[in-house]
Amino acid sequence: MRRKDVSSFCQKGSLALTFCLLVPVVFSLLLALFDSGVKDRKDLDLTRCLAANIEMNLARFDRKLWQDFGLISLNENFVELSTESYDNKGAITITGESSLYENSVLTEQISRHMKLRFPVNIIREILDRTNKIKISDNMSLESSLNKLTSEEAYVKAGEEISAGPADDVEWKKEFDDYLATEVTTIYEGIASSLMPVHLYDKQGDITSGLKPDFFNPQDMSRIATVFDTLLTAPRTTALDKVYLAAYAMAYFPAAVSSQIISHNSVPRYTPDGRSHLDLSRNRAYELEEIITGLDGKKAAKEVKSRLILLRSLIQLAHHAQDKTLRFTYKMAANAIVTSIAIISLGTVVLPAEPFEYLLLVADAIADGRSDVTRLRDGYGVNFWPEDKSSIILYYHDYMLLMLLVQSEDTLLSRMSKIIQRHCPGPGWVWLKAATVLPTNHRLQQ
Repeated sequence: MRRKDVSSFCQKGSLALTFCLLVPVVFSLLLALFDSGVKDRKDLDLTRCLAANIEMNLARFDRKLWQDFGLISLNENFVELSTESYDNKGAITITGESSLYENSVLTEQISRHMKLRFPVNIIREILDRTNKIKISDNMSLESSLNKLTSEEAYVKAGEEISAGPADDVEWKKEFDDYLATEVTTIYEGIASSLMPVHLYDKQGDITSGLKPDFFNPQDMSRIATVFDTLLTAPRTTALDKVYLAAYAMAYFPAAVSSQIISHNSVPRYTPDGRSHLDLSRNRAYELEEIITGLDGKKAAKEVKSRLILLRSLIQLAHHAQDKTLRFTYKMAANAIVTSIAIISLGTVVLPAEPFEYLLLVADAIADGRSDVTRLRDGYGVNFWPEDKSSIILYYHDYMLLMLLVQSEDTLLSRMSKIIQRHCPGPGWVWLKAATVLPTNHRLQQ
């Protein structure tokens, strides 16, 4: 064999030996890559299975909740897809992480829902309207009543009437009969008109079951202070609270379901076109429930009482500034005082101011009740009586004012209670899916 042939044979043999040595290494590497690829595919399939479980459950959101309130959550039991179709034998568990009825979640959903349904120009209009509400320049209900009353005179008259004459006085029966006819009936009419209106103490807490003492101006002044706060809507009202108030008025029916504008009845509708009148047949007084925290008719009666008191105080402040009316009340009060003096043979001489005030209150409350009747019938009422240039407010405008002075947490908790009444359930909006593999490897999505 020639030298050249031997050299060529040796080179071919070395290459073959090299390939023989490399093939097992490469084959092992390919097997490792294949095995890793299979594991990655199984993990990917399992991740997709977990995602599919979450998406399938979230897709089963409460349709009634969406249709009735425009909110999204899951109120049904969880459904779990088997992992066997994904070439896995792990056990899947699904848990809820966050509920619609958490204040932060509910606020987020309501804000997102109302942003497209409550344009900025309407927000500005509402704030402008509430900021323009005032009785007159530099005057409030409290200052009006304080100017009207004279504490010493009222206390004296109250003590004299409460004590009454001695039993052995011959004119006692005539005196009692006159008071029962001319004074007591007026006072009882006022008290019965305002009941069950609650008095507010100095801290703003409600004390129920007490009749207002109209011979004590502190009672009326204290109530006026509370409603002065109501009438001056805060300038710094956050948009979230405005959205909450607008949402409550849009989706929760009230005692009044329409407004009469230019002699035409304009029904109220939800943003998706449902009539409040139809909703109120099964969901009556829900807006009043949100405002008061009471249930059903009790809430409606409480709001009506507050409106009567509010409109009566406004009428009282107006009547107190009307010189013609004041002269009429003064003449009637003088007649009452004179009659009492004549009957008591001059032993009981009372100031005329308390009786003037009593007549003024009776007239103001009668007008206040008339205003509320019109509001509940759907009509608008001039905020300042007999002033055609005054802003006209409807029933829902007063509801808006009462909503704006509530705290956000209070509104959210009361709305959550009503929503859960119609759509019971946990209200899950965030889910977590997890699985435990046979190798105790835990994978979460």
